[in-house]
Amino acid sequence: MKKWVVLALIISALTWIFWPRIHDASTTPEEHLQITMSIWPMQGIHSDWHRKISITYNGERISKELFGDTGWWRGSNLYRHISGAYVVHEGQGWCFGFTLEPLEFNRTLEDFCIKGQTTTETLNGHSRYYRDLIYLGHFYETWRDEEGIRIRYTSADQTPEVELPDGP
Repeated sequence: MKKWVVLALIISALTWIFWPRIHDASTTPEEHLQITMSIWPMQGIHSDWHRKISITYNGERISKELFGDTGWWRGSNLYRHISGAYVVHEGQGWCFGFTLEPLEFNRTLEDFCIKGQTTTETLNGHSRYYRDLIYLGHFYETWRDEEGIRIRYTSADQTPEVELPDGP
């Protein structure tokens, strides 16, 4: 009987150690809208992450698996297009957008991430790098900050717009 108890304790300990812990960062850019980026570890002892973004609006929810971070990810910028759609720029030349009504991911919004003329100042929150986009904030990995948090979101009034790397 003791063997089963020891085996159960070992299995519990291993599950606790290796069970993927999900870390979330969220923002509420407007009433009834929440955008959450989630990360959880890939297998191994390095700092690589599976990633997902979830959009909740008026009780509806959509989610999208993002490219796994194997060291290339430098954070994701959140923007609002002047049309009202939202755009998430991932760096490495990849971005995607979503609309609220209807709540859906929209591939045609990727064209909004074509760099325009870079400016040193922003007017009314507009992006320094992208035409017709208003910079809202930045999701980023913290490398385990002082509070043990692994991912954060900082708004545009806390952190200036980060220029993400272009594609290959």
